[in-house]
Amino acid sequence: MGTPVSASTGQKRRSASDANGSLKKKQRTRVSYSCSECHRRKQKCDRQVPCSHCVARKVPELCKGYTPGKADSDLAARLARIENIIEHALPQYASRLSSSIPQSPSEGGDDLGEGESVRGDSGPQVEDDPQGGILQGGKWYGSSASGSVTTQPLLEQLHAQSGELGPVEEAQTPAEKLLRLIQDCGVSATKVPELLRELPESKMTTDRLVDFYFQQINYTRYPLYEPAFRASYESIYASGGKLHPNDIRFLPLLFVILATSVRLAPDHLVGNSSVRRITSLRYYWASRRSLLIAAAVQTDSLELVLARLLSFRFLVFERRITECWAQLGAAVRTAQALGLHRDGTKLGLDAFNTEYRRRVWTYLYHADRTHALILGRPPSISDDYTDTLPPSNIPDDALPTARIVMPQSEPLTKPTLMTFQILRHSLATIIGHIVHHFQNLRGHSHYSDVVHLDQELENFVQTLPPHYSLDPDTSLDHVYHFVPVHRFLIITEVFFVRMSLHRPYLLRRSDRYNLSRSASFKCARLDFRNRQLFKQSVSREVMLSMGGGYREFQAAMTAGISLVLEPDGPESEAMRQIVDMFIQEHMNMGDELDETTKRELKVIELLQSKAA
Repeated sequence: MGTPVSASTGQKRRSASDANGSLKKKQRTRVSYSCSECHRRKQKCDRQVPCSHCVARKVPELCKGYTPGKADSDLAARLARIENIIEHALPQYASRLSSSIPQSPSEGGDDLGEGESVRGDSGPQVEDDPQGGILQGGKWYGSSASGSVTTQPLLEQLHAQSGELGPVEEAQTPAEKLLRLIQDCGVSATKVPELLRELPESKMTTDRLVDFYFQQINYTRYPLYEPAFRASYESIYASGGKLHPNDIRFLPLLFVILATSVRLAPDHLVGNSSVRRITSLRYYWASRRSLLIAAAVQTDSLELVLARLLSFRFLVFERRITECWAQLGAAVRTAQALGLHRDGTKLGLDAFNTEYRRRVWTYLYHADRTHALILGRPPSISDDYTDTLPPSNIPDDALPTARIVMPQSEPLTKPTLMTFQILRHSLATIIGHIVHHFQNLRGHSHYSDVVHLDQELENFVQTLPPHYSLDPDTSLDHVYHFVPVHRFLIITEVFFVRMSLHRPYLLRRSDRYNLSRSASFKCARLDFRNRQLFKQSVSREVMLSMGGGYREFQAAMTAGISLVLEPDGPESEAMRQIVDMFIQEHMNMGDELDETTKRELKVIELLQSKAA
C-alpha cells in the first residue's frame, strides 16, 4: 500500500516542479546581442559599434543595443522623435521637416512594417539633406550656424512661428550704415566724393578704358557679364557726382577694371610704360580704399567677390604672386558667405542667378587650385563642402532668357566663352588631386600616385574637344576670336601642371623616375613650340593679357635642368633654344623687369652657365 502512495506523491512533486520550471522559462528575458536596427530588420549583426549594416545604411547614430519591450517601446519612440526634432529643427528646416517628421506615433512605430523606423525614416533624410542651410538676406547660413549670427535667433524664430512674437528688427540699409560709419566711426563725410574724384576726369576717357577691357581682356581669364557691369557703370555717372549708397559696392570693381585696363593698354591710349604703371597702381589702390568702405556699407555682394578676384588677377600681372594669395582668400570667403559654394538649384534661385553664380564660383575654384599649386600651399576650397555645378555652355546673349528657363547647354564641340571655363574647371579638379598629393600630412605619398595623376592629365588632354586639343581643328578660329586664345591657355596650363607634378622627381637618377624626366622635358618643348606660334599670331595687347610668366619660366627652367643633366643629349639643341630665347626676350625688356622676373632670369642664366 505504501509504495503506490509514494509514487503518486513523487509524480505530483515532479509535475509541480515542471510547472514551476516552465513558469520560470516563460519569465526569462532573452538576451539579444544584435543592435536594435538589425533586430528590427532580422539581419545578422556583427556586434560592432556601429555595426556594418548601420554603416552601410548611413545611420551609424541609430546603432544601439536592442532592449526588448512591448508598450514601453512607445515611450522610447516618442523620446527619440523629440530628440530628433531638437537636434534638427533649426529655423531654416521648419518648412521641410513638417512633411518628413511624423507628428504622432501612429504614423510611425510598429505599423511601419518593412519600412524605416521613425528615426530611420526622418533622421537620415535631415542629416543627408543636400541643402542643409538657408540663404537669408543674401547671406548663407549652414545648419550648424549659431542662433546669434542669423537674422533671427533660434528661439525668436520658434516663437514667431507660433505667433507669440513679431518679426525682429530689419537690418540696416546701406544708407543707414554709411551714415553710422560717418557719425560713429569718424570716417570723413568727404571720403566717398574723394574716391569719385579718383576716376578719370572725363567720362570719355573712362569709356575708352572700359571698352578696351571688354574687347581685349575680359574674355581671356575671368569674364564678367558685360550688361550687368554696364548698368552699374552708367548708374555711377547718372548720379551727377552724388553717389547713392547702393552704388558704393560697385566702385571697387570699377577701379580694378580701370587699373587692369591701364596696365595692359597700348601707348596711344594711356601713355608710355612708366605712365601706365603709375596710373594703374593709383587706380588699384583706389579700389582697395573703396573696398574698405563698400565692405562696411554692404558687407557681402557679388561685386565685392569680383573686385577681390580681379584685384588678385591684377597682382598676378604685377608678378606679386605671394601678395595675391590674401586677396584670393578674401574673395573665396566672401563667396562662401553668399552661398556660392551651394548650387542655386538647391537654394531655389532662378535660372539666371543660378548660372551667374556658377560662373563666379568656377573662377574662384580654378584660381584657388592653381595658385595653391604655384605657391605650394593648401587650397581654401574643399570638394567635400561644395556642390555648385560648372557653368552651362551657353553664350552671354542667352543669359537674359535664363531668368525664366535655363537654355539647353550646347555640346563642348560648339565653342562659347564658357567652354574654356568648363574645361578649366575639370582641369582644376585634377590640380586639386595633385595639390592634395603634395599637401597631405595624414598619409604616405608614393610615386605610384604620381603615375596615376599623370595618367589623369593624359586622359584630360585626350578628351579635349577638337577645337581645344593639342592637334586642333582650326576651322572656327576666324569665326570665334576667343578660340585660339582659350586653346593656348588650356594647353599651356596642362603643360605647366604636368611639369609641376614631376618637378620634385626630376633630379633623381634612378630609372624608376624616367617618366618624370621624359614627361617634363616633353612638356617644356611643346610649351615653347606652342608659345612661339601663338606670339606670332596675336597682337602685343593680347599677349600681355595672357600673363602666365611663371609658366614660361617653368618651361625654361625645365629645359635648363635638361641641359645640365644631358648637355649633349638628343634634345639638347631644342632645350638650348628654349633657354636662349627666354634670356634674350627678358634682357630686351630693360628697366621694365620686375623683381620676380629678375630673379627668374638669374636662375636661367645660372643653369645656362652650368650646362656650358
